[in-house]
Amino acid sequence: MFEANLDTAIDDVSFPTKRVHIITYGCQMNAFDSRRILQVLQKQGYAETADPAMADLVLVNTCSVRDRPEKKVFGTLSRLLPLKRNNPEVLFGVCGCAAQQYGGELLKKMSYLDLVFGPDNIANLPELLQQAQAGHRVVNTQFMPKTDYEFLEVDSSVEPGPTAFLTIMKGCDRFCSYCIVPTVRGREVSKPVQLVLDEAKALIDGGVREITLLGQNVNSYGKGLADAIPFVTLLEKIAALPGLYRLRFVTSHPADADERLLDAIGSIPNLAHALHLPLQSGSDQILEAMRRGYTFESYLKKVERVKAACPDVALSTDMIVGFPGETDADFQKSLDALAAVQYEGMFSFKYSPRPGTRAAQMPDDVPEAVKVERLAQLQALGDEIAAQRMARYHGRVEEVLVEGISRNQASLDRVDSIPEGMIEYFGRLSTGVVVNFTMPNDAPDPIGTLTMVRIDEVLVHSLRGTGTGTGTGMGRPI
Repeated sequence: MFEANLDTAIDDVSFPTKRVHIITYGCQMNAFDSRRILQVLQKQGYAETADPAMADLVLVNTCSVRDRPEKKVFGTLSRLLPLKRNNPEVLFGVCGCAAQQYGGELLKKMSYLDLVFGPDNIANLPELLQQAQAGHRVVNTQFMPKTDYEFLEVDSSVEPGPTAFLTIMKGCDRFCSYCIVPTVRGREVSKPVQLVLDEAKALIDGGVREITLLGQNVNSYGKGLADAIPFVTLLEKIAALPGLYRLRFVTSHPADADERLLDAIGSIPNLAHALHLPLQSGSDQILEAMRRGYTFESYLKKVERVKAACPDVALSTDMIVGFPGETDADFQKSLDALAAVQYEGMFSFKYSPRPGTRAAQMPDDVPEAVKVERLAQLQALGDEIAAQRMARYHGRVEEVLVEGISRNQASLDRVDSIPEGMIEYFGRLSTGVVVNFTMPNDAPDPIGTLTMVRIDEVLVHSLRGTGTGTGTGMGRPI
């Protein structure tokens, strides 16, 4: 009887026959796209594998923001080339922003590359794979017409834990002079309000407790929609959904961050106390050349507004050094800006021209050695300010949304560092800071809950603490 039942059960189970390994570079939008790619491929019988040697399909999801991204693609795939030599049936593909930017050029440079497709072509992946499997080398980087654009609906089953990204729009209409995004992501298209709400609810019903809304410029959400509402109204509607503990969003363009949005960070209870507000430069002359649409003075007023609404807010930014025409005085204004704003996080880069942008036609007149020195100075000051801001957490009891077990706990080499009888978890504060903390191994599983943690140690980019055993939530998502 047992053997008969087991045979029947095995017959009823369908096992994936193909495996995909996805390598993701770049921003949260690329991470979101990789989950959508997996969502599409699962319906074609693929399962995700962390081991490229087990894969039938290897995809590199790329970024175009930094200098020469095709070099990173080439380096990544060349390291994996022995897999293709051992098994010629393995398909190599490149997708994302660099795929959109370089298209068929990638096939010319990499004879072993089978497939190139852009962000707008994820839904077409089954047909593209069919062509590639038939021996054709395939390129599809056509933008979907703005009037016909359809977003892939989110499937909560591919989200790995209690946090998830949710795109609300794609593209950008700002055309900053240095930025390649409008070229590789297209013009702004907003997802219909009800679809956003339905997808958010589906994620929550699937166990997600924190949602991060994504868009190149979320503050522009709603343009062109028949049911258009301001972005802050969308935040209010999503935040009111039962079971959602935290709500985040990226990225905000300073020129479009209005007072109502800044005030909301202190008034919507489950909206995270964090704001990523890219400044790029502290010099008005450089901001004008960048076509950013604001001055540092107007930017600073918005910073003061959000700090008044939420005194504990964690601000982060993007900064570029060595933009064409940047003088020592311009750079000093960027240093002064960091000191004035007091950021807790910063993504900083040396300027590099992106083909097809306005700035690429400007003389790149800041020597490379100067760019390197300026970036080092900027990062050193940023680290100093961030350390001062992080110090305030020491000794506080903070609410942590628990995302999983820590790397120490998961690693055989590190697990001995955890006290006997304890389990180490990790999560984030409302401000976005990562916290690793211990709890007794016989305590209720805190993953997916809001748990109170005493902060015992402040590290460079994270915190360590001890769970107090109190908190709210529904336990591990199912």
